[in-house]
Amino acid sequence: MSHGGARWTILVVRPDDVDSHRFALTRGRILLGVVAVLAVLAAAAAAGRWSALRERPAQIAALEARIDSLHGEALKVARLAATLEQLEASYARLRAVMSGEVLPSARDILLPAVEPGGQRSAPADGSDTGRPALWPLVESGFVTRTFGDSAAGATLHRGLDIAVPSGSYIRASGAGRVVEAGEDREYGRFVRLEHGDGVRSLYAHASWVLVAPGDEVEAGDVIALSGNTGRSTAPHLHLEIERNGEPVDPLPWVTGRL
Repeated sequence: MSHGGARWTILVVRPDDVDSHRFALTRGRILLGVVAVLAVLAAAAAAGRWSALRERPAQIAALEARIDSLHGEALKVARLAATLEQLEASYARLRAVMSGEVLPSARDILLPAVEPGGQRSAPADGSDTGRPALWPLVESGFVTRTFGDSAAGATLHRGLDIAVPSGSYIRASGAGRVVEAGEDREYGRFVRLEHGDGVRSLYAHASWVLVAPGDEVEAGDVIALSGNTGRSTAPHLHLEIERNGEPVDPLPWVTGRL
């Protein structure tokens, strides 16, 4: 390659060819070529940056959607944790009740008074009487067996079993007359009330019976203390309601609270 002044000559010779090729370059052409190469490189870089900028909103939207999804999953986990905590507390209380470790609560030391004019839920058939409508316990208790349930080799369950600590107050679910109060092999100590119109209620497995046949009781009167007598494996109240001699599900009836 030779040069002089502002002109360069490039000689290209192929090994198997006698001919040679000469290229004359000026400073202007070289500068123009350099500028062109730089322009191409700059354009490529700009195109890459533009493509990245165009993709960035989509990436941001995807990240925001992922964050929202994770937030929703976190809320679900928190709700599940709260539900689990409640279930564990209920299980611990039920286990204590079933093992007989729980004593009546402090508010049960004195007989709670019946509130005058308290609302009472009517039976499911809509009849408006003073028949069984109140929850029969001061303690809420835990329903462990419902009406119609059947254990292996056993007949259909005629009532409602509610697990409560021994010594909890059993209330009359409705006003009526005591027609039976005693003890037998199946129900243990029990009370049966006559409410009129062929409706009766039975309260079984009591530890103590506080009324006698012929007594008149009002809805909410304490008639017995819960226990584990008769055919029973843990402290609970067995409640039955009969209408014209046929058992009915007590749960829709005894929804009222004092």
